[in-house]
Amino acid sequence: MSSGDGWTICAAGHRHWGLFGAAGLLLVDEDRVVLQHRAPWTHQGDTWGIPGGARDSHEDAVTAALREAREEAHLSPDDVDPIGLYVDDHQGWSYTTVVARTTRTVRPYAANAESVSVRWHAAADVAALRLHPGFASSWARLRDVPPPLFLVVGDAAADDPLLERLRRTGVEAARLPKGMVGGGLTRLLPHVVYAGSLGSSVAAGYASRGQVMLAVQPEDLKLLA
Repeated sequence: MSSGDGWTICAAGHRHWGLFGAAGLLLVDEDRVVLQHRAPWTHQGDTWGIPGGARDSHEDAVTAALREAREEAHLSPDDVDPIGLYVDDHQGWSYTTVVARTTRTVRPYAANAESVSVRWHAAADVAALRLHPGFASSWARLRDVPPPLFLVVGDAAADDPLLERLRRTGVEAARLPKGMVGGGLTRLLPHVVYAGSLGSSVAAGYASRGQVMLAVQPEDLKLLA
Protein backbone atom coordinates (compact mmCIF):
# COMPACT_ATOMS: atom_id res chain seq x y z
CA MET A 1 0.00 0.00 0.00
CA SER A 2 1.23 3.48 -0.87
CA SER A 3 0.46 6.47 1.33
CA GLY A 4 -2.18 7.77 -1.07
CA ASP A 5 -4.08 4.50 -1.49
CA GLY A 6 -7.58 4.59 -0.05
CA TRP A 7 -11.08 5.93 -0.58
CA THR A 8 -12.16 9.39 0.46
CA ILE A 9 -15.32 11.50 0.23
CA CYS A 10 -15.24 15.03 -1.19
CA ALA A 11 -17.38 17.90 0.10
CA ALA A 12 -19.96 17.15 -2.59
CA GLY A 13 -20.42 13.65 -1.15
CA HIS A 14 -18.73 11.75 -3.98
CA ARG A 15 -16.44 8.79 -3.35
CA HIS A 16 -12.93 9.02 -4.87
CA TRP A 17 -9.82 6.85 -4.92
CA GLY A 18 -6.76 8.69 -3.59
CA LEU A 19 -6.42 10.15 -0.12
CA PHE A 20 -4.38 13.09 -1.47
CA GLY A 21 -6.06 13.38 -4.85
CA ALA A 22 -5.09 11.63 -8.06
CA ALA A 23 -3.26 12.37 -11.30
CA GLY A 24 -2.85 10.91 -14.76
CA LEU A 25 -0.88 11.47 -17.95
CA LEU A 26 -2.41 12.41 -21.31
CA LEU A 27 0.38 11.86 -23.84
CA VAL A 28 -0.12 13.58 -27.20
CA ASP A 29 1.69 13.15 -30.50
CA GLU A 30 0.26 15.29 -33.30
CA ASP A 31 -3.34 14.03 -33.73
CA ARG A 32 -3.21 10.95 -31.51
CA VAL A 33 -3.17 10.20 -27.78
CA VAL A 34 -2.22 7.28 -25.52
CA LEU A 35 -5.21 5.67 -23.81
CA GLN A 36 -5.52 2.83 -21.31
CA HIS A 37 -8.25 0.18 -21.47
CA ARG A 38 -8.88 -0.38 -17.78
CA ALA A 39 -9.20 -3.93 -16.48
CA PRO A 40 -12.80 -4.93 -15.64
CA TRP A 41 -11.97 -5.45 -11.94
CA THR A 42 -10.79 -1.86 -11.43
CA HIS A 43 -13.03 1.03 -10.33
CA GLN A 44 -15.03 2.13 -13.40
CA GLY A 45 -13.38 -0.77 -15.21
CA ASP A 46 -13.75 -1.89 -18.83
CA THR A 47 -13.53 1.74 -19.94
CA TRP A 48 -10.89 3.80 -21.74
CA GLY A 49 -8.99 6.55 -19.95
CA ILE A 50 -5.43 7.63 -19.27
CA PRO A 51 -2.73 6.01 -17.13
CA GLY A 52 -3.12 7.43 -13.65
CA GLY A 53 -3.93 6.85 -10.02
CA ALA A 54 -3.66 8.09 -6.45
CA ARG A 55 -1.05 10.68 -5.51
CA ASP A 56 1.18 9.83 -2.57
CA SER A 57 1.50 12.33 0.27
CA HIS A 58 4.88 13.64 -0.91
CA GLU A 59 4.06 13.87 -4.63
CA ASP A 60 3.05 16.77 -6.81
CA ALA A 61 0.74 16.04 -9.73
CA VAL A 62 3.50 15.75 -12.35
CA THR A 63 5.54 13.33 -10.24
CA ALA A 64 2.50 11.16 -9.58
CA ALA A 65 1.37 11.12 -13.22
CA LEU A 66 4.83 10.16 -14.48
CA ARG A 67 5.11 7.38 -11.89
CA GLU A 68 1.71 5.98 -12.84
CA ALA A 69 2.57 6.17 -16.55
CA ARG A 70 5.71 4.15 -15.93
CA GLU A 71 3.87 1.55 -13.82
CA GLU A 72 0.86 1.15 -16.11
CA ALA A 73 2.11 1.97 -19.62
CA HIS A 74 5.89 1.47 -19.51
CA LEU A 75 6.47 5.16 -20.31
CA SER A 76 9.70 6.71 -19.07
CA PRO A 77 9.90 10.35 -17.90
CA ASP A 78 12.48 10.74 -20.67
CA ASP A 79 9.77 9.88 -23.21
CA VAL A 80 7.56 12.83 -22.34
CA ASP A 81 7.63 16.61 -22.03
CA PRO A 82 4.87 17.91 -19.68
CA ILE A 83 3.37 21.16 -20.97
CA GLY A 84 0.28 21.79 -18.88
CA LEU A 85 -2.23 20.76 -16.22
CA TYR A 86 -5.98 20.42 -16.13
CA VAL A 87 -7.35 20.26 -12.58
CA ASP A 88 -10.80 18.73 -12.11
CA ASP A 89 -11.75 20.06 -8.68
CA HIS A 90 -14.33 18.16 -6.63
CA GLN A 91 -14.51 20.43 -3.58
CA GLY A 92 -11.64 19.15 -1.49
CA TRP A 93 -10.50 16.37 -3.83
CA SER A 94 -9.02 16.82 -7.29
CA TYR A 95 -7.84 14.85 -10.30
CA THR A 96 -5.03 16.51 -12.23
CA THR A 97 -4.43 15.57 -15.84
CA VAL A 98 -0.85 16.24 -16.86
CA VAL A 99 -0.75 16.91 -20.60
CA ALA A 100 2.55 16.07 -22.28
CA ARG A 101 4.08 15.73 -25.72
CA THR A 102 6.40 12.95 -26.81
CA THR A 103 10.14 13.60 -26.97
CA ARG A 104 10.84 10.52 -29.10
CA THR A 105 9.08 7.52 -30.61
CA VAL A 106 7.34 5.52 -27.87
CA ARG A 107 5.45 2.22 -27.90
CA PRO A 108 3.36 2.06 -24.73
CA TYR A 109 1.84 -1.20 -23.59
CA ALA A 110 -0.09 -2.64 -20.65
CA ALA A 111 2.63 -3.00 -18.03
CA ASN A 112 0.55 -4.38 -15.15
CA ALA A 113 -2.74 -6.08 -14.37
CA GLU A 114 -4.69 -2.82 -14.12
CA SER A 115 -4.87 -2.59 -17.92
CA VAL A 116 -6.28 -4.74 -20.69
CA SER A 117 -4.28 -2.71 -23.20
CA VAL A 118 -2.53 0.63 -23.58
CA ARG A 119 -2.12 2.06 -27.05
CA TRP A 120 -2.30 5.07 -29.34
CA HIS A 121 -5.71 6.29 -30.52
CA ALA A 122 -6.57 8.92 -33.11
CA ALA A 123 -7.88 11.95 -31.22
CA ALA A 124 -10.85 12.12 -33.59
CA ASP A 125 -11.96 8.63 -32.48
CA VAL A 126 -11.74 9.11 -28.72
CA ALA A 127 -15.26 10.42 -28.13
CA ALA A 128 -16.74 7.28 -29.71
CA LEU A 129 -15.03 4.97 -27.19
CA ARG A 130 -16.56 3.77 -23.93
CA LEU A 131 -14.73 6.29 -21.76
CA HIS A 132 -14.09 6.41 -18.03
CA PRO A 133 -16.68 8.92 -16.74
CA GLY A 134 -14.06 11.28 -15.30
CA PHE A 135 -12.04 11.32 -18.51
CA ALA A 136 -15.18 11.68 -20.61
CA SER A 137 -16.16 14.85 -18.73
CA SER A 138 -12.69 16.35 -19.25
CA TRP A 139 -12.01 15.32 -22.85
CA ALA A 140 -13.72 18.33 -24.45
CA ARG A 141 -11.22 20.62 -22.70
CA LEU A 142 -8.20 18.36 -23.17
CA ARG A 143 -8.45 17.63 -26.87
CA ASP A 144 -7.13 21.07 -27.98
CA VAL A 145 -3.55 20.92 -26.70
CA PRO A 146 -1.86 24.35 -26.81
CA PRO A 147 1.69 24.99 -28.01
CA PRO A 148 4.43 24.69 -25.35
CA LEU A 149 5.10 27.79 -23.24
CA PHE A 150 8.66 29.14 -23.21
CA LEU A 151 9.54 31.59 -20.43
CA VAL A 152 12.67 33.49 -21.43
CA VAL A 153 14.31 34.94 -18.31
CA GLY A 154 16.74 37.84 -18.05
CA ASP A 155 19.55 38.33 -15.55
CA ALA A 156 17.50 40.23 -12.97
CA ALA A 157 14.80 37.56 -12.70
CA ALA A 158 16.99 34.45 -13.00
CA ASP A 159 17.60 34.06 -9.24
CA ASP A 160 14.12 34.96 -8.06
CA PRO A 161 12.67 32.04 -5.99
CA LEU A 162 9.32 32.66 -7.65
CA LEU A 163 10.79 31.24 -10.86
CA GLU A 164 11.13 27.76 -9.36
CA ARG A 165 7.56 27.90 -8.09
CA LEU A 166 6.27 28.77 -11.55
CA ARG A 167 8.31 25.94 -13.02
CA ARG A 168 6.71 23.41 -10.60
CA THR A 169 3.12 24.61 -10.49
CA GLY A 170 2.75 26.29 -13.88
CA VAL A 171 1.26 29.58 -14.93
CA GLU A 172 -2.47 29.95 -14.37
CA ALA A 173 -4.16 30.12 -17.77
CA ALA A 174 -6.16 33.19 -16.73
CA ARG A 175 -2.88 35.07 -16.14
CA LEU A 176 -1.45 34.46 -19.59
CA PRO A 177 -0.87 37.67 -21.56
CA LYS A 178 -3.43 38.64 -24.17
CA GLY A 179 -3.09 36.62 -27.35
CA MET A 180 -1.59 33.55 -25.71
CA VAL A 181 -3.47 30.24 -25.83
CA GLY A 182 -4.36 28.14 -22.80
CA GLY A 183 -6.04 25.40 -24.81
CA GLY A 184 -8.58 24.63 -22.09
CA LEU A 185 -5.89 23.82 -19.53
CA THR A 186 -5.89 25.13 -15.98
CA ARG A 187 -2.14 25.84 -15.98
CA LEU A 188 0.69 25.81 -18.49
CA LEU A 189 4.07 24.49 -17.36
CA PRO A 190 6.74 26.92 -18.60
CA HIS A 191 9.96 25.76 -20.23
CA VAL A 192 12.42 28.19 -18.66
CA VAL A 193 15.15 29.53 -20.92
CA TYR A 194 17.92 31.58 -19.31
CA ALA A 195 18.89 34.26 -21.77
CA GLY A 196 20.57 36.96 -19.68
CA SER A 197 20.75 40.35 -21.36
CA LEU A 198 19.99 38.72 -24.72
CA GLY A 199 16.41 37.97 -23.73
CA SER A 200 14.62 39.59 -26.66
CA SER A 201 16.75 38.00 -29.36
CA VAL A 202 16.61 34.56 -27.72
CA ALA A 203 12.84 34.84 -27.33
CA ALA A 204 12.49 35.43 -31.06
CA GLY A 205 14.34 32.19 -31.70
CA TYR A 206 11.76 30.18 -29.70
CA ALA A 207 8.71 31.78 -31.31
CA SER A 208 8.52 29.12 -34.02
CA ARG A 209 8.50 26.32 -31.42
CA GLY A 210 5.69 27.51 -29.17
CA GLN A 211 4.39 30.45 -27.18
CA VAL A 212 6.96 32.84 -25.71
CA MET A 213 6.90 35.12 -22.66
CA LEU A 214 9.78 37.37 -21.66
CA ALA A 215 10.54 37.93 -17.95
CA VAL A 216 13.24 40.56 -17.63
CA GLN A 217 12.53 41.79 -14.09
CA PRO A 218 11.22 40.01 -10.97
CA GLU A 219 8.04 42.06 -11.34
CA ASP A 220 7.35 40.19 -14.57
CA LEU A 221 7.28 36.91 -12.63
CA LYS A 222 4.92 38.30 -9.99
CA LEU A 223 2.38 39.07 -12.69
CA LEU A 224 2.31 35.36 -13.58
CA ALA A 225 2.16 33.91 -10.05
